[in-house]
Amino acid sequence: MRNIKVADQPSLGFARTLRITVDGIRYRLFRSLVTVCVIAVAVAFLLNVLSESLIKRAVAQDTREHIAKSRLVHVWTSRLGGAGTVDSILREVAGAKPGDARVAEFMHMGNLSDTDMTGFQLGADKAIEYLDFFGGLDYARRRRLVHQAEGVGIFDRLATAGTVDAFLVVLKETPSVRLPGSPDELKTFLASWPQISDWTASVRKGQQAAVAQLGASLGGREITAALADENFGGHARAEGFSLDEGTASVVADQARRVLDVQALEKSLDVRAALQVISRHYDILPGDVTTRHLWSFLSDDARAELYLSALRKNPGSGEGLTPGRLTELSAYASEMIRYERAGRLTAGFGGGWLGLGTRMAWLLLASMLVCAIGISNAMLMTVTERFREIATLKCLGALDGFIMVMFVLESCIMGLVGGIAGGILGAALGSVRMLVAFGRGFTRSFPLLDLAASIGVAVLVGIILAAIAAVYPSFRAARLAPMEAMRVE
Repeated sequence: MRNIKVADQPSLGFARTLRITVDGIRYRLFRSLVTVCVIAVAVAFLLNVLSESLIKRAVAQDTREHIAKSRLVHVWTSRLGGAGTVDSILREVAGAKPGDARVAEFMHMGNLSDTDMTGFQLGADKAIEYLDFFGGLDYARRRRLVHQAEGVGIFDRLATAGTVDAFLVVLKETPSVRLPGSPDELKTFLASWPQISDWTASVRKGQQAAVAQLGASLGGREITAALADENFGGHARAEGFSLDEGTASVVADQARRVLDVQALEKSLDVRAALQVISRHYDILPGDVTTRHLWSFLSDDARAELYLSALRKNPGSGEGLTPGRLTELSAYASEMIRYERAGRLTAGFGGGWLGLGTRMAWLLLASMLVCAIGISNAMLMTVTERFREIATLKCLGALDGFIMVMFVLESCIMGLVGGIAGGILGAALGSVRMLVAFGRGFTRSFPLLDLAASIGVAVLVGIILAAIAAVYPSFRAARLAPMEAMRVE
């Protein structure tokens, strides 16, 4: 009797499988291109939203930091010009970090010990948490809970005997309002509120005394004019303010710039100077605005012409040079650009990934659209090729080979579509943001984040394409050849 040996079905290596897959894509090039285009459009939509969000977040952060730094003189003018309110002192104490110079300033002003300051900061943190809670309530709910009390007056009201219990009863009857922390934590805070209030009053009293002493050294000057002198920082430090030499130098430079800007904007009252600008723009003198002024002074020759006209009026233009005028023009234009960027990026910084709540939801929706678009394209591609799958099986292809081939083909198309869509979406988003914010913000563009997002988009395209091809190719691989041949 002759022995029949049944050998294992030969299997192809990965390189050969990849070559067959690429040949299949080339053979069905038009259909493959359609699938790649669908994937590219879906990924481009995702990257367009993501790139805009990333750019807006970066610009928003840069704008806030720049505006905060450029307005340092206004912060110190307010701080040295008068004592803070109870609410502002609590917020500053709560926001001060360990080792911050502001902590030493509060301790000096309020004559507080290290232990007192630690307790003050903990109490201020809770006070701000509760103040934000009550501030977020609408008028009807707040009136129902605390009647006419506002701000820290709410704590004074709730700290009276029996009032907090009545408040908690009303709060329990209002399920739509959730108190930060537990009722016991609120009672503990209210028990410590008189001490927190005393510390706040001590700091405020110390600030008032320091401001009064500092005012005596002004010599009749305004705070801004005094800050323009770097030596004035020494007087502020002597009274306990945390105005170090480096900050004093920056504040002095900003103060001089503020004074010069104010002087230039006031110079529009000089008729000769006003006529120079009106003739240049061919408009009536009454139609000249500060925007015309700063635009006119952006050129050195025009700045010299304006200064010459300004000096025809006795006492005007003293201490100014054409170079200083163009410098102030550049600063004013920069601040206008940053203020516009601040309006365009309002609301960014919170929500998922710091992109804002609205953009976070839009990004999630775009990811869903991307997944559906890619899945639909791959499902149709594999389903339409049942007859080809049957032919491969008749030629000896195993189920595993068919699945690997189709999943690999899907991954290749996902890779190409993902790269094309990622680059297209990032480019469109970047161009739109460049038009919106201007070329001045190119240094704020998050190039590394955009590159990483393109890589993620390509990976998403590959994964979604592969996942979308698994089920239909598995189903087709399990079909008998004759049954697959009959599929239309």
